[in-house]
Amino acid sequence: MALRIPPGRAGRIWLVGRLEIAHRGAELLDRKRQALLREQAVTRAELERARAAWLEAAAEAARWSARATVLDGPSRLDQLSRHVDGRATLAVSWTNLMGARLPRAAEPSLPAVPALSALGAGAATVLAAHAARRATIAAARYAIAERAEAELTHELGRAARRLRALERRWIPQHEQALARLDLVLDENQREQAARGRRFASRMQTGNQVKS
Repeated sequence: MALRIPPGRAGRIWLVGRLEIAHRGAELLDRKRQALLREQAVTRAELERARAAWLEAAAEAARWSARATVLDGPSRLDQLSRHVDGRATLAVSWTNLMGARLPRAAEPSLPAVPALSALGAGAATVLAAHAARRATIAAARYAIAERAEAELTHELGRAARRLRALERRWIPQHEQALARLDLVLDENQREQAARGRRFASRMQTGNQVKS
């Protein structure tokens, strides 16, 4: 889109002001990008740890669940599951880091494991219940870390696009316009000076003729 530059030296003042704002904006965007990159590195390390813990906990829960199914049977496990009082919940809060909305959460609130042994469950079922509890906690941590990494990646992309737009298009466009305007102003100044000299020369010549 063509720039609508005010005429004359007012246009130069306008361009210089916009360039100063653009350079400050680019500097702030670069600082933001660097801060988000640092946070992303930390979050990605947390994500890898959370993912490894989740895979390990899920595998353990799957092993004990398979054993419990074989020993106590699926129908018995279904009956025992009805003794669980309540549901798992996870309270998530959100913080803002330079435009990125990052989730924060404490440990999920899980219902207590019922007294399965007293209800006639075998040892494998008891271990499966506790393994499932650990897997649920690990899954919540993994989900929070994964969402935080996604939010940071999204905001980093936005900052990078805005910075590229300033550095590759907006600033060069205004710098080129300023250079062209400076040439025009210099040319106008030279023409005015030349006219002034011609006028002074004519005045001098006229005075000499009169004398």
